Amino acid sequence: MDTGESIPLVVPESFSTPDQALVDKIDANLHDGRVLVVAASNYGMRDHVYNWIESLKRTNEGDKFLMFCLDQQMYDHMVAAGYKDHAVTIPESWFHDEIEAGFEEYYSKKYRIITHAKTLIVQQLLYMDITVLFSDVDIVWLRPRMREFVHTFLQIRGATHAAFQQEGTDQRVVNSGFYMMKPTDTMKRLLAETIYLGDTNKDYTQQGAMNAALDHVNLNLRYTNVVLLDVLHFPNGYVYFDQKWPERRGVEPFMVHANYLVGDDKKKRLQEHGFWYLDEQWLATVDAKVGQK
Repeated sequence: MDTGESIPLVVPESFSTPDQALVDKIDANLHDGRVLVVAASNYGMRDHVYNWIESLKRTNEGDKFLMFCLDQQMYDHMVAAGYKDHAVTIPESWFHDEIEAGFEEYYSKKYRIITHAKTLIVQQLLYMDITVLFSDVDIVWLRPRMREFVHTFLQIRGATHAAFQQEGTDQRVVNSGFYMMKPTDTMKRLLAETIYLGDTNKDYTQQGAMNAALDHVNLNLRYTNVVLLDVLHFPNGYVYFDQKWPERRGVEPFMVHANYLVGDDKKKRLQEHGFWYLDEQWLATVDAKVGQK
């Protein structure tokens, strides 16, 4: 209660160790400093999954990453596509709600459940002493060494425990779709409250719950454990597609996030800007291969 929460907050001391097959895949994909590039998706977003993976390859990050598949269909598809070493299913004990396989619109009930599951994944990884770089799959990575760039913020100042992409432009709201987080007690507490709020208030998206939990983290500029990534180099969809600030200022972003867009508009805007790398014929071939099994 000394951090200002309005309710008694239970922060787990530990979790049971996952099965060895999952641990082995995690270990095989770790970067130096025990940094793990992580994404999570269900089957309905598989085209964005492979577009994201292609962006990793183009920025020399395609060798080590891990996709947490939110349903069996997504896992089977990744195995058929040749990504078995980078795909895992999630232990049932990690879930708080059942996940379905379809594409979900923003703010729908199923969308909230899917995004909430992403926090549960990161929480488990923190308790395995892993620094997590979480990326939504509607993000394209554009420049090499972005992982190292972001990790440097956490290394040069020991008090920095997390670096978040911004939501909007007013430097008040974080975007929970792209961040790097250290496995510290403060961050474990932040995620514990985020999960509690998501479990007890069904009106919260994961992002809403995380921003509410951040109200109880010291955000004083001189002492805060949380830093914000600048919107020119790490633009959200509003900054990049609507305001066009990086283009207008001659800035080459490290990544672009196709949020602020709904449904097919995500893919359309990525295509318009040359950020859609997926070979659609290849995807159709994998779809057919999976469908025959």
